[in-house]
Amino acid sequence: MDPYFIFKKCLLLLTAYGGILTSFKLFPHPRGFGLGELIGSVLFSPFQMLAASFAFVAGFLAYSLFVQDLLKTLFQMPRYSVNHNLRISFLVLAFLSIAHLMYTSWVPALCALILASLYGIMDVNLQKVD
Repeated sequence: MDPYFIFKKCLLLLTAYGGILTSFKLFPHPRGFGLGELIGSVLFSPFQMLAASFAFVAGFLAYSLFVQDLLKTLFQMPRYSVNHNLRISFLVLAFLSIAHLMYTSWVPALCALILASLYGIMDVNLQKVD
């Protein structure tokens, strides 16, 4: 077992949760509901929009690694592995953090979850088990 496994997974979970939550807070929220107000707020605060975009991308990429971990745990990893219970606990923590993000603001959290699921499924490399 890798001695830094828990540290890496905790850092990955903090990046995922913190990135999506930071993007919620940094994305411009115009007072009106029109597209013109949104474009105006983006034009007058471009660095805030850039930081929100980077945080969102970092968050959904980190969540995609948890999707890959879920698929590998379900389809490839043997049940008697040393890391199995530890991986399951981090997957439960990732699910709880997604649930909290859905409670906080469900539309961006759903977008992040869909993108993370698609990218995680595309990027997983499962080996054929005989």
